[in-house]
Amino acid sequence: MRLRHRDGTTVHLAYCTNVHAAEDLDGVLAQLARYGEPVRERLGADRIGLGLWLAAPVVTALAADRSALDLLRKELDLRGIEVVTLNAFPYAGFHAPTVKKAVYRPDWTERPRLDHTLACARVLAELLPPDAARGSVSTLPLAWRTPWTPRRDDLARRHLDLLSQGLAALAADTGRTVRVGFEPEPGCLI
Repeated sequence: MRLRHRDGTTVHLAYCTNVHAAEDLDGVLAQLARYGEPVRERLGADRIGLGLWLAAPVVTALAADRSALDLLRKELDLRGIEVVTLNAFPYAGFHAPTVKKAVYRPDWTERPRLDHTLACARVLAELLPPDAARGSVSTLPLAWRTPWTPRRDDLARRHLDLLSQGLAALAADTGRTVRVGFEPEPGCLI
């Protein structure tokens, strides 16, 4: 949903779909029909914003298969839904019976976290509404606080450097800026 700030800028309001379980593209598409579109209709809005949570297998599929990405884009448009943010914090298995500390893996000391976040940014750049120049991806803090070593610190720093380079390259390629926000969590490093 779009709101107008008193300074004239557009403010996007969205709710995050990580409250709904979906570990594959079919599940994500079902969320749009079961929750997204009905909420938009109930609000009487022409468009509604969703912050999509896309599990790692979904992001991998969308990044590798243009037809899958086009299908998602088509479903979003059909249902009056726009996406300006993705939640890349839970990697996968977020609705498993026991999540606890597992939700913090892979962390920023591990290459899969970097790859997943950059893949989310690339997918988001394709899903942004045509008039949106920027979007955001949320992610976990660096890691659970223990064990934390100088080596893990170095790995996290290197991955953040690569993230910065990857986001700059994405902006140069697409003309769209994707920002990454780190969600502070109790017991974690940021």
